Amino acid sequence: MSIHPTVVISDKAIIGNNVDIGPYTVIDKGVTIGDNVKIGPAVYITGVTEIKENVYIGKGSVIGTPPQDRSYKGEDSKVYIGKNTIIREYVTIHKATGERNSTKIGEDCYIMAYAHIAHNCQLGNGVTIANYSALSGYVEVDDRAFLSGYVGVHQFVKIGKLTMIEGYSKISKDVPPYLLIAGTPPKMFNINIVGLKRAGFTEEQIQRIEKVFKLLYDKSNTLKEIREILSKEFVNYEEIDAFIEFFNRSSRGIIR
Repeated sequence: MSIHPTVVISDKAIIGNNVDIGPYTVIDKGVTIGDNVKIGPAVYITGVTEIKENVYIGKGSVIGTPPQDRSYKGEDSKVYIGKNTIIREYVTIHKATGERNSTKIGEDCYIMAYAHIAHNCQLGNGVTIANYSALSGYVEVDDRAFLSGYVGVHQFVKIGKLTMIEGYSKISKDVPPYLLIAGTPPKMFNINIVGLKRAGFTEEQIQRIEKVFKLLYDKSNTLKEIREILSKEFVNYEEIDAFIEFFNRSSRGIIR
């Protein structure tokens, strides 16, 4: 364990084994830090924040502060950061609005410098958020989605797994899984073939996903019609079930 003498740690914080903390970092009461966590200089961690093992937090990051939300009234809420996640310089992560609610970042995520994760966001595992991108409140990002730099995401938007979003995109509708999203305004460009292959999807699975993409790309098909086609013609395929599940929980309309 290596903790710089200028670090301020509350006696009510819980610090695991083999934790490194850089100079001028402040860790308040209510914070729990797991084993083998490395924290850079001038980091501020507060609130009821749980950081699992092997997490890295870069210089100047601020985690667990109150949400930028007028409806927040000081309720007891939380931030959770899963193991093996990397958080680079000057990232901000706010705790949730609502009693006992959480802002959650999954395992093996990579959050690049100056990104912002707002209150009540829910990130799955393996998510990448590139530099200067910002998630508004209540955004959901599913496993292994990739947001390029300077992406802005409207509150309550849902982003499907293994989707890749081009830099500088403004995302105000839900993004189905497995897609490439590009342009201004953003539209479906293709499926994320490289990401799918890296994730171990077979050629047959990718071909089925391509068929769904073509159904979505043809705007004469309503979402209701597409769901009916998928339910009848693509039964018991895990990759297609992911589309159906996503459509069922979509609340802001689908980017097409």
